[in-house]
Parts: sequence; structure tokens; C-alpha cells
Amino acid sequence: MASALLLTACGGGGGRVSTAATPVSGAAAPALPAAVPAPLRVALPARLVSTTWRVQSSARVTVTGDGGEQRIDSDAVVSWSAERQPHGALRASGQVDSFTVRTELDSRRPATAPAPAPVLPGLILLDATLDSGAVRVSTRPPLANECDRPEASAAAVARDLLVRVPNGVALGDRWRDSVVTLTCRSGVPIVVHTTVLSQLEELTDEVLVVRRDLAARYQGKGGTAFRTLELTGTGVGAQRARVHALRGTLERLEGTMTLTLQATERLPGSAPRSQQIVQRTEFSAVRAR
Repeated sequence: MASALLLTACGGGGGRVSTAATPVSGAAAPALPAAVPAPLRVALPARLVSTTWRVQSSARVTVTGDGGEQRIDSDAVVSWSAERQPHGALRASGQVDSFTVRTELDSRRPATAPAPAPVLPGLILLDATLDSGAVRVSTRPPLANECDRPEASAAAVARDLLVRVPNGVALGDRWRDSVVTLTCRSGVPIVVHTTVLSQLEELTDEVLVVRRDLAARYQGKGGTAFRTLELTGTGVGAQRARVHALRGTLERLEGTMTLTLQATERLPGSAPRSQQIVQRTEFSAVRAR
């Protein structure tokens, strides 16, 4: 997690010291106001040492009129390390050590047919920048074409581990992030606008917990002069991030996301044909070392 955290108590709060003068005989001493302890606040470290997570996701995809459900499971091992820049942004470097994807057509694939082989690209090196407005992740070297590439999918999995927490937030504080990314489906490039509303739900000397509510918009178009495909849709999701307060490392990230897409195919001389695609995904990441 590129913005891993530490905690610090801002301000004092120790014992009280009396500053009242000796009272005049017969006069009551003025009451001192009770000391109010300063709240715990998050302090971001200047450096995050390399941390590794195992990331797993399971998606169920249904298409109207298709008569079946597609299951997509993935398993990855991801590492990140980061340094904070003077203006507050984080520059991170990382890698995906392994990435496996398995797809099954639950209803239509014959029981005797073998499952498709997993996708196993080699070691994937990553660079990332994280600030208040965006999370940018790229492969090293950059891909000439990111559409439907397993390396791009692996980079997207690694991006989910970059959870931003502003410096100095206290229990109950909220903050908002907006991210624009590019993804692909069936060869169609899709621009994704995602808004994340986060809240610090728990804060102790040992742990902090952040709840993240996600809302996304999808817009894409591709094809040829003889066939075009338009994709539009929305996504909603929720995540819960648990961070070790002393080490400043992400211990666990869990979440769900529901994506609803409308696909419209247009052929010359024919009426447009539309299908709805619904994808429900469960996601978890656990620190391995």
C-alpha cells in the first residue's frame, strides 16, 4: 500500500499543573477546566519498505440472453515500496511476481471439457504515482498496447493496493479521491471514472481501519466500419482496509464490486442489438511479508 500509515498523538495531554494563586482566606479557589486529550491522528511515513501481499478475486459474469454464468478467478502476488515527495505525493515501485487467471463457463462448458489454461505472464515491474487527485500505475517498460493484455490486468490488481490516507486525519474524518483509468473488454477500450469516498472508522495505537465506498462510470466504443460496439455502464462497491499502526503496513484489504454494462452492437443496415452484462466481484488482499 503506497500510503501506509503510522499514528501520532498531536499536542499534549499529560498531567495538569495548577497555576492559581493562593486563595484569600474565606474565598473559594476558581475551578480549573478539565484537560481535553488531543485526538490521535494519522502521520504518513516518509518511506514504505517493500511489502508483499497475496491478492485473490472471484468474479461472476452473466449476460442477458446468453444462458450461462462465467466464473473468473485470479490469484496474484504483489509487492510495493514507496517514498514520499516534498509536496506530499508518493512515488512507488513494485512488481507482480505471479498472476494466474482461470475462467470457466459454468452452464455451457461440457463437464468433460478441460478448464482453460491459466494465464501466466512473467515478472511484471511497475511504477506508480499517488497524490490527492490520481493513482497512476504503468508497467516497466510501458506496454505498446494495453487492451486485453494480462500485464495490464495484473497492473490493475496491484493498483487496488494503493490506498490513500491523508496526513493528519482523525477518527471519523472523510476524504474523496477521483481516478481515471483505461481498461478493455472484448477489444474495446473503456474509460473508467472512479470516485472513492473514504472514512477513518477505527483508530487505536495498534490498528486503523478505513472504509471506502466506490462509484464508477464506464464509457467505451470500438470496432470497424462494418461493426461497432459501444459499452456504457456503472459500478458500485465497498472496501475495508486494515492497517498495522506501528509498522504502517496494509494488513488486509477486502471488498466487493458490482459492475453493470450495456453493450450495443451496430451493423450497417441492421437494427442495433443490445445486451446487459453484470459482473459481481469479491476481492481480498492479505499481507504475506
